[in-house]
Amino acid sequence: MRGGAGEKDRKVAFYPRTVTEDDLGTEIEADGTPVAAWAKVLFGSGSELREAGQAGSQKTATFRVYSSAALRAATALWEIEFLGSRWGITDISPIGEAEEIEFTAVKKGS
Repeated sequence: MRGGAGEKDRKVAFYPRTVTEDDLGTEIEADGTPVAAWAKVLFGSGSELREAGQAGSQKTATFRVYSSAALRAATALWEIEFLGSRWGITDISPIGEAEEIEFTAVKKGS
């Protein structure tokens, strides 16, 4: 049963991305209309974050949101905007009876 925002206390925006080619064969990326959602944002444990920092790895996060038709259409081409940064989606998993969706993403430019 869907309740209020509760633990989903972070405002995020999902951006559909399209890739097209111009007449010269150059790929052009563009944002579609953003889909706003409230999310529970989970980062790795302290030890996982330290290990990633030591290895020079990228920052990852999991964004758990309520399911909607727009978010069920999301693909790995989409990006998430959170705290002024873009995150590239690496995995999408429905939770339970598809009431929620969990997106795993990597911070771009990190």
